[in-house]
Amino acid sequence: MKTILHLCADTGSDSRPYKEAGYNVILVGSEIGVENYTPDRPIHGIFANPVCTEFSTARSSGKARDPAKGMYLVNECRRIIQEAENIAPLKFWVFENPAKGVLADYMGTPSYQYEPWWYGSPWTKRTALWGKFNIPNRVYQDWDDVPKLEGLYQRPGRGKPSLAFMHKSHYHKIPEFQCLPEPQSDMEFRSLCSQKFAQAFFNVNR
Repeated sequence: MKTILHLCADTGSDSRPYKEAGYNVILVGSEIGVENYTPDRPIHGIFANPVCTEFSTARSSGKARDPAKGMYLVNECRRIIQEAENIAPLKFWVFENPAKGVLADYMGTPSYQYEPWWYGSPWTKRTALWGKFNIPNRVYQDWDDVPKLEGLYQRPGRGKPSLAFMHKSHYHKIPEFQCLPEPQSDMEFRSLCSQKFAQAFFNVNR
């Protein structure tokens, strides 16, 4: 059985298609802590979702809050990736963070950036990815062609709903999220990966 590591993750929204396909998905989240984890078997692929709060410039006068603190988790994820590669070559590895954060100042230009609506999830959440992986083909080129959902909050003057401004109650309005545990906070809800993108990623990184 192929094993997927999902680092800094409690929900596992990025890796859900792998779990549903029968892969052994190990979530290394708050209960274990990436600083305490060492791979002990061949790993097929690794997702890393280091907490984006410290890299965010939102609500902090345009400056990141504490990137040095955030880099502690990033470096632990890098360690795990290298240790896994020492056991056997990885099929893929990928770091995920909001595109508007400052992680790029520390990791360089992202390998790919996407919006969920490009893959059929009708909202915005510009996301940056770094790593070694196959990029899934974009499905929609035009927002008008994306199937919409009723009741998603859209800020005045904006042309599209943004996940970053939705309340956790929106979980019940989005069918593709019903396969995931119900989020307990707005932050947890807003961190969920588009399941349309997650499936597209899985399809080209099996």
